[in-house]
Amino acid sequence: MVPRKPREKRINEITQAAIEVFLEKGYENTTMDAIAKKAGVSKGGLYHYFPSKDMVLIFANDKISEKVGEIMTSASECTSVKEGILHYMENYIRYWLEHPKETAFLFLSIAKMLEKPELLKYYQQYTADYMAFFEGAFTMGIQQGEFKEHNVRTSAITLVAALDGVLSYMIFDEGLILEEVVQHFEEKFITPIVI
Repeated sequence: MVPRKPREKRINEITQAAIEVFLEKGYENTTMDAIAKKAGVSKGGLYHYFPSKDMVLIFANDKISEKVGEIMTSASECTSVKEGILHYMENYIRYWLEHPKETAFLFLSIAKMLEKPELLKYYQQYTADYMAFFEGAFTMGIQQGEFKEHNVRTSAITLVAALDGVLSYMIFDEGLILEEVVQHFEEKFITPIVI
């Protein structure tokens, strides 16, 4: 008898296989059978972990988002709020640029979730958490005397929108250099509020 793999390892294998199948076939053409086959599990085994294709999609996005959470944590450990925000910006952009498969999967997922309100809830929570992180960072910067008083919600929204927007441009335009982009972001979003 073949020993069973630990649950987390099996789920990670299924998730990685699902990402590959979704990217290869698109959401509509991906089946639970195809995911199971790619992951090397039975269809029943797949359903043991995930009740539907939608749940596989959501879980795969959760796994990819764990790296963003790690970047938030490491940014929070920086010696100053300014340095933490700069650390986050650089490492967030770098992560997506260095992981094109995950980036393509994220874009595919966003397109699909816009069509399905029950899936959209996932991204609404992700966005709320993302905004709360930056609002908290800007608030802390004000409280610690690093930043001028300003509307932290506006700063968070515009920075998040710009970060996610520049990602697409950097994928299409290899002339955009990460270090230069981060410097431009600092000049636009951080320098004006630094005391």
